[in-house]
Amino acid sequence: MTQHNWKSPSIKHIAQEADVSPATVDRVLNGREGVREVTRKKVESAMARLGILAGEESRNAGVQRVAILCESGTSFLGHLERQARAVMAERPQLRISIDTLPSAQFNAERFSQLIERRAAEVSGIILVCRDDVKINRAVKAAIADGVQVICLTSDLPNSRRTAYVGIDQIASGATAGWFMGRMLPPQQPGNILLICSSTYRTQEEREIGFRRVLREAFPWLTIRDRVNINDEAETAWHSVKKWLDEGKPMAGIYNTAGGNEGVAKALEAYGVQDQVVFIGHELSESSRVLLERGVMDMVLGHDMRREIEQCLAIFDQPISERSVNDIKTPLLIYHRYSYFA
Repeated sequence: MTQHNWKSPSIKHIAQEADVSPATVDRVLNGREGVREVTRKKVESAMARLGILAGEESRNAGVQRVAILCESGTSFLGHLERQARAVMAERPQLRISIDTLPSAQFNAERFSQLIERRAAEVSGIILVCRDDVKINRAVKAAIADGVQVICLTSDLPNSRRTAYVGIDQIASGATAGWFMGRMLPPQQPGNILLICSSTYRTQEEREIGFRRVLREAFPWLTIRDRVNINDEAETAWHSVKKWLDEGKPMAGIYNTAGGNEGVAKALEAYGVQDQVVFIGHELSESSRVLLERGVMDMVLGHDMRREIEQCLAIFDQPISERSVNDIKTPLLIYHRYSYFA
């Protein structure tokens, strides 16, 4: 696991001393609304007992502490970290800790414990992870303790999370299905390879939308296989290679997960990159190159930097004015001739 943390006063210790939530301590330190005067005095008294001087309180006033926890494929992890650092560079009073974990190393028990630890240090958590009972339990505990938790890209609707910020994933899968059907010869039967990963609601919803459109609008196209690649290029390479080794005809590939480079490697190794329509997700440096080379036909993406900023805007809302709703962001469609800024 990769961790990038700040050195900060122990909000958890202050909260324990004052017998309040870490989120309440954060609001007192930052002078935000929504804290009763009696509670504010409890926090200030606790700080005095812990030896925190007025100067220290002053230096930390206005500092927003947020944790990003993400377990995903390595390409997605790198992209998320770059965008988070770009946002933080423009906000001097923002402190973001970033914990990233490749999907292959995921352990639900350890990851849920990480959520609990970060919830004791911050007032808000941005979370990207698969849907799991232990994860949902940890999120519920953080919410009960006054810490806001926003699901980014992949939702956890049964966790009582504060909000979901990201694209409509069923619609993105439906978009992939529509373009797949329109890009292949009309009325000509063909096999489609569907690639997925673990129990990310994002990928499950993409699959729902994709299957729905193929069933309704392009019934001559058949999803012949559903392979699991654990969001990594190496696994994707072996999975697609095995399919091609067996000599199965293929009209298209829809990758709901990561590892686009591995899919492309297999197609090129067999010389069929010009015969197979390949649609995937997440515009990264590698997928951009695959588009320009013509190996990928389409990438469905989203503005992650803007989404992180929208998460922070929710955290900034005073409790007295808070009316949190999910934020559905625009689906961005990229192809070979798109302009890449």
